[in-house]
Formats: sequence, structure tokens, C-alpha cells
Amino acid sequence: MKKILYLFFALLPMVGVAQKNTSTGSVKGRVTTKDNQPAAFVSIIVIGTDRNAISDEGGYFSINKVPVGAQQLEVSLIGYETLRQPVEIVENQAASADLQVTISNSQLQEVTVTSSKSKFVFKSSEYVARMPLRNLENPQVYNVVGRALMQDQVIIERTDLFRNIPGAVPNFSAGGSMGLSMRGFSTTIGMRNGMATSAIVPLNPAILERIESIKGPSGTLFGSNRNVTFGGVYNYVTKRPYDQFGGEISFAAGSYEFGRITADINTPLNKEKTILLRMNAAAQSEGSFQDQGFNKNYTFAPTFSYQVNDRLKFTLDMEMTRGNYTVVSFGLGNLANITARNFKDLPLDYKKSYINNSVDVNNGINNLQAQIEYKISDQWKSQTNYLYSVGFYKDLYWTALNMINDSMFARVVRNQTPETFGNIEIQQNFIGDFKIAGIRNRVVAGIDYNYNYNELYRATVNFDTINILRPTRVMSVPALEAASATRFAATNTVSRNASVYVSDVVNITEELMAMLSVRVDRFSTKGTYAPATGIYTGAYEQTSVSPKFGLVYQIIRNRISLFGNYMNGFVNVAPVTQPDNTILELKPQYGNQWEGGVKFDLFNTHLNGSVSFYNIDVTNSTRTELVNGLNFTRQDGTQRSRGIEAEIIASPVKGLTIVAGYGYNENKYVNSAVALKDKNVIFSPNHIGNMWVSYTVPAGEIKGLGIGAGVNYTGASWFDAANSFKIPAYTLLSSTIFYDAPKFRISLKGNNLSNERYWNNNGSPQKPANFISSVSFKF
Repeated sequence: MKKILYLFFALLPMVGVAQKNTSTGSVKGRVTTKDNQPAAFVSIIVIGTDRNAISDEGGYFSINKVPVGAQQLEVSLIGYETLRQPVEIVENQAASADLQVTISNSQLQEVTVTSSKSKFVFKSSEYVARMPLRNLENPQVYNVVGRALMQDQVIIERTDLFRNIPGAVPNFSAGGSMGLSMRGFSTTIGMRNGMATSAIVPLNPAILERIESIKGPSGTLFGSNRNVTFGGVYNYVTKRPYDQFGGEISFAAGSYEFGRITADINTPLNKEKTILLRMNAAAQSEGSFQDQGFNKNYTFAPTFSYQVNDRLKFTLDMEMTRGNYTVVSFGLGNLANITARNFKDLPLDYKKSYINNSVDVNNGINNLQAQIEYKISDQWKSQTNYLYSVGFYKDLYWTALNMINDSMFARVVRNQTPETFGNIEIQQNFIGDFKIAGIRNRVVAGIDYNYNYNELYRATVNFDTINILRPTRVMSVPALEAASATRFAATNTVSRNASVYVSDVVNITEELMAMLSVRVDRFSTKGTYAPATGIYTGAYEQTSVSPKFGLVYQIIRNRISLFGNYMNGFVNVAPVTQPDNTILELKPQYGNQWEGGVKFDLFNTHLNGSVSFYNIDVTNSTRTELVNGLNFTRQDGTQRSRGIEAEIIASPVKGLTIVAGYGYNENKYVNSAVALKDKNVIFSPNHIGNMWVSYTVPAGEIKGLGIGAGVNYTGASWFDAANSFKIPAYTLLSSTIFYDAPKFRISLKGNNLSNERYWNNNGSPQKPANFISSVSFKF
């Protein structure tokens, strides 16, 4: 007993010392990569304690209750040099620490795909706000579909990629550009690394790092290009080089004679690893579930970067893509002569194309994109962007089946041979992060010049009329060309946009932020030139002003944010010649959005998502009004789109990830022509839902074995403006099983497993149940 008391009193002073050292402080900071990009979802620990954190999508972290005194922070990534950095913790104070890991942004994305607690969460973007701004600090909603999800779902078409965006519906342009409808507004072009592309975009997902869907009218930062609608803009982000040798070769095969090969090879070009090259290439071919039809394309996309020094960096991105496919669309005639009111009721044979493979499309796109980044100081960076994008049709035969009555259809073919669509954009941004009177400001100020042109050469041919109950005449390209010879019309159009813009995010407090933005845009065109007459028609100039305001309040810092915004977008509208030969000078059409909601990133990114409510009012729309038997144009039309969107990305247990989204939208004409008043906008379903569940065995002998399953629901929508003929609702089920090892990956994917019959926005039947198997070799 005496020995126990002796030991107790001997240890008492030590206990007292331990009690004195229980006082704590905190540390906060940011982790960046060697190329000065945010290091998202990186684990930071305080060595010798149980205190740790994971950086958010902007690279920021905060660790509370850290023992006072000298401590060491550690960032460790498998296969890379461990970073350790000392920090002095003061009681009840927040120490600051900026950490830079010896890994590039592209390499880090490879690491976080396998080690992040939510492998499908990646919202760090330099394009959405054109400045370093975390998702929870941004008053605008955006969704990101990254390479991890694309790989999990064995995505080979952009339509499958778009189905992962909450509230979005894939659509298709006969010219080769797949797109989507957001918040009831459709577009089929998209941005490329934040820049405006050609109107022809036959893109292969194999070259993509991710796609960003930026919701709402976004004219303030993205202008009035064809790429932007009042529902939002989507941005294709291509793969970037990193400073290690590596890559992947992949083979895939599947239903309807599908075959595909892709290559992704990255290598440093010098010993210092400051000059880097990444080459992506893909070629694929597919038949059709119908009696005729095919789809082929190939792409080659090298990217080169040169880190001249710690301040200056050059990036050069190129792409050459070629497509060859068949396309058929459906058109309504006089519904008084037609029994069907729904695609499911049409008498057309679902598996018959009513054309033949010679009536095809040959198109392509060439993109040359360059960026110069220069660090002016610790507070300012210069970013110069350039994109030359030209798309073309070598030939295009687009067949429309126009319904006359229940058995008779007119086959009308548009012949576009050849045509060119070009776009050149030059952009200069100055990006700052500084304090004025102790208040933090994050600013982007920029100028943008866009030169857009097209050279059209087209004819429309009424090829013939067919009775679908009888044998159908074979379509002939020589016959089409002969019929087109006297109908071809050539036109050329050139337009220019010059813009200035500024956006400032002000930290009123650490939790409360305000975004103030404005753009002034000057549009000009000589109009359309007809070589046959040598005359320009439709010349005009127009100035637009687009403001944007937003508030964010972080209820729990870096975890839960309330946000609200007012956003504006605009579309230039040409003058109209009235029936009495007077000229009506029109104003830009505007889309004005009010939105509010909540964003969250909880439990170390185990639960991430957002919920928002929006209202978009479109003003200055044109409509016609009958006056004394003549149709006069009026610019007092209005339209309203309103709805709710939600996204959830959850990882409840290790290895399991759930991605889910829902959108409700109602898009109607308010003040319009009598025939459209209170009608729904075409191809804008009320209800859209998506879910994907993926599980990968995290440890043990079968580590890397996984399974995924998904469901997509798209509600019914209207095919015609009069709201008389429906595109039916559909539900798609899919599943995948895979094994992901360090050196290879094997996958088997089933699409449309319930064999649902459904139609796209062109009225084209879509693929029944189909399967794809793939094997990838990694090095």
C-alpha cells in the first residue's frame, strides 16, 4: 500500500503538467498542388495526435482542438513524397498553414478517385466562377460529372453522361452535337474548357476529365454565345498532362457490332519535368438495332504544357474529331388526319429506319486551344485564353419522316454539302485575391472577343412519299444530288461580340459573402451574305448589360451554406421587317433568375449536395399579332420557368457511394401568340430523376471487385408547340460489374435492362437493351 501511495504522489506532478497541456488552439489553411491548383479531398493530420481533417474542393481545411505548442502537420499520398510542415499552436487562436504537395492537379485527381471518401465528389473548378471559389462559397448551383463516374458507368456516349446531371434531359442535334435541356431550355453545343466552340461538336467522351453543368442564365461570365441558354451552360473539361509517365489502353465491345479502342498516354519531355505531353485517342464503330444505320467516329487530342518558371506556364490543347453516321427525325403533319397523339401509338416499325446507309452524315471538328498563365504577385494572376474552333460537314443528308396520315409519310431530305461553322475567341482575365481595409476580395476582371462565322450550302428535297404498309423505295444519293442541283442556296454570315466583365466576391465576414458582377456586351453583324446576289441582309448592332448578384451565408463554415442569387442572361435579336415594310428595331431578349437554396458538405465529404428553388422570367420575346389580316411582330412576349433541383452524393459506408438527383420544372409561355399562351415549352418534362449506386470491395482478397446499378426517369413532355403530341415518359435501368486492379480494369455494363421503348427530342427511336464489355490496361 505504501508503494502505491508513493507511486501516486510521484506521478502527481506529471499529471499536473498533463493538465496544463490540455489547452488547445486550431489551425486552418489551404493545400495546393505543385501547379498551384486546389488539392481537394487530401487528408491532413497533426502528428502525434488524433486531430485530422480532409481538404474541401477548394483545398481548404480547418482542424480544431489541437494541443498548444509546436506541432507538425502531415499530408501523405501513396506513392508520393510525404509533406511535413511545422506549425505553432497558440491557445484559443487559429494558426495559419499553407501546404503544397509535390504532385500535379491531374495526378491528384487520379489519387482521389481511389482514395477519396466520396469518389464521385469533385467540385473544384477554375471555370465556373473564373476564380478560385469553393462550391460552398458560390451562390450559383453547378453539378460535376467526373472521370470516376464515367469509368464506373462505362460511358461511351455523351447522352449517358448527361443523365447524371440533376434535372437535365439529353437531346440531340442532327448536325452531330449532343446536348441537354436544363431548367426547360435546350442547347446542343457546350463550352470547351470555358471557351465557345463551333456549332458542330462531334465530341468523344474519351478525351474528357469531367463535364460541368452550370445552372441558370449565365450571361455575366459566359456572354450570349450559342452555347448559353437561360437554363444554363455546360462545359467540357479535357484531360491535362501531369509530371509522371503513365497511361491507359482500353478495348470495348458490345451489342449491335459495337467496338472501341482508346489510348491515354502521358509523359514528361524533359528531365526537369517542366515540359509535359498527354495524348488521348479513340476510335469506335457501332451498327444499329434497326434494319439500317451506323455510327462511327475517331478522335486524336494531344495536350502540351510548359512550366517556364514558378510564375509562367503555357498550355496548348488540340483536338481533331471525325464522325460518320446516319440520322432520321420525325415530323408532324395535320393532326386532324392523324390518329396517334403519342410516339407509342405511331404505326411506325420501331426497328425499321426507313432510309439506307448511303444517306449519311460526314462531319468533323478541329480545335486549337491555348492558355498563358502568369503570376503577377501573390495577390494577382493573369490568364490569357485563345480558342480556334472550326466544325464542318463534308456532307450531310438529314432525313425527316413527315407524317401525312396514319400510313403515309413524306421523306424530306436536307442536303448540306459542304458547310463550315467557325468560332474564334480571345479572352484576357486578371484574377485577384486581396484585402481592402481587412475585407477579403476575390476578383476576376476580363475582356472577351468572339468572332463567329458560317458558310452554308444547302437544299431541301421532297424525295418521295411512302406507304409504311407497303415495301419502301430505296433512297439513292445520286437521286438526292440530282434533285438538289437546282435548289442549293449559299449564304455566309459573320458576327462579332466584344465584352468586358468584372465579378467580385466580398467576405463581409468569414461566414457571409456577397458576389457582385456585371458584363457589358457589344454585338455586331453585317447580316447574311448571299453570293448569288452579292447582297448583305439583316445587318444590326446591339448592346446588352448583364448583372449578377449573390449572397452566401455559411451556417457551419465549410459545411452548410445558405445561398441566393439574381442572375441574368441575354440573346441578341435581329430587326424584323413588318408586313407594311417598316423596320422594327428589337432589344435583346433577357432571362432573369431568382434562386435560393442550401449546399452542404458533411461528415468529411461522406454527404455532399444541394437543394435549390428557382424562377426564370424571360422578357422581350417576340410574338406575332394579326392586324388587318397581316401578321405583325411584337416584342412583349414573356415566358416563365420555375422549379426545384436537388443533388445528393453520399458514402454511408466504406466502398459504397450513392449519386442521386431530382428536378421538377414547369416552363410555360405567359404572354405570347394566342395559340401558345399558357402552353408548355416543347421537350421540357416536369419530372426528371437519376440515381446510381456503386459498391467496391475495399479490402481483402477480392479488393477492387465492384457492382453498380442505376435508374433514370424522364417524365412525359410535348413534341409540338401546340401541346397536342407527346413524347412519353420512360425509365431506364442499368447495371455494371467490374474488377479494378492496379494494372488493369475489367467491366461489363448492361443498359436499358427493362428493354424500354423511348424516343429522343428528334422523335428517333432509341436503343433497346444492350451490353458492353471492356478491359483497360494501366501503366
